[in-house]
Amino acid sequence: MMARRFIIPFCVALTILVGYNAAIFVSSKKTQRQHMLALLNQIPPVTQCLFLGNSLVEAGCDANAFDSAWPGETQPHALNIGLGATSPVEHYLILKQALERAPHVKFLVYGFFDDQLESASSGTWDELIGNRAFSYYFPQEAASFYTPGSEVEKLKLEMISRVPMLSERSSIWDKVEMLRRRVDEIGMPKHKTNRYGRVSDFSALEAADVPSFINRCNSAIHDGDSFSPPIQGILDLAAQHDVTVFLVEMPISPSHRKTFYSLPVWAEMREHLKTIAAKEHAVLITASDWVPDGDDFDDAVHLNSAGAKTFSRQLALTLARMTSHQPNDTIARSHAAKPQLMAAAKLK
Repeated sequence: MMARRFIIPFCVALTILVGYNAAIFVSSKKTQRQHMLALLNQIPPVTQCLFLGNSLVEAGCDANAFDSAWPGETQPHALNIGLGATSPVEHYLILKQALERAPHVKFLVYGFFDDQLESASSGTWDELIGNRAFSYYFPQEAASFYTPGSEVEKLKLEMISRVPMLSERSSIWDKVEMLRRRVDEIGMPKHKTNRYGRVSDFSALEAADVPSFINRCNSAIHDGDSFSPPIQGILDLAAQHDVTVFLVEMPISPSHRKTFYSLPVWAEMREHLKTIAAKEHAVLITASDWVPDGDDFDDAVHLNSAGAKTFSRQLALTLARMTSHQPNDTIARSHAAKPQLMAAAKLK
């Protein structure tokens, strides 16, 4: 009799948990990260150029405009695999899947802004939500960046990845948050929005103020002589597949350029990044001022569709010139070094 009293509540609780997991699993199929996974599984094998990064790349790189502006009859068949609200760890995971399915990729455009190339990546429970939950799809590789050398943390990430109510928990709460915001706006002025959400939310992507921006840049310049591990992983992965990497300082709004990029410390930061890029046989392109009109931006950091076309056309012409039959010294060094990098990769 006592056993039956416990068995019935246990079965009810188990049924609820199974149902909740199933509901979250189904709900997660409509998320951006799941759409990205589907795109990677169906990537055209003829793809020769990839755009990789966060929402700056997702919004700012127009593959059709890039292909149409490429001089000559042969187009590079570009594909945008940028995913908003992600870190370099997710970018590494996305690139690895893409290169396994597209054997003819020649160029990788990795878009960044500010000190993104050297910033440390963190993957705590609170951080791996939304599109950053993409890390749960490849937990072993993600853990090698977030918690290198820790078998316990690797196992923890692996276990979370197997339970939808944990790994995909934000697929439900995203909808709850959207509903909450709509309720908050009842009878109040509506917040300005764009395709990524509230415009005000993206102010958090910028440095809090000029002193903090200067401190971040000085820290990178004086304390670091290499890119962050996931960025280095991206470069190593590209080298293994004989892919030339272009690290592109993405177009940024006039206000951001005036406030931050006009500072002397940013000129030092650029030279610092160029030095590391050259050492890694990558090419750094300064494109932050390629789209000077503020009307071509949705907010402080994201290009709108018109701005994306303008930028992508100029990027196509620039890359075509740099990768022509008479490459500049940096490209020549990159191609000359790749056989050695490939050999080193095979020995590991």
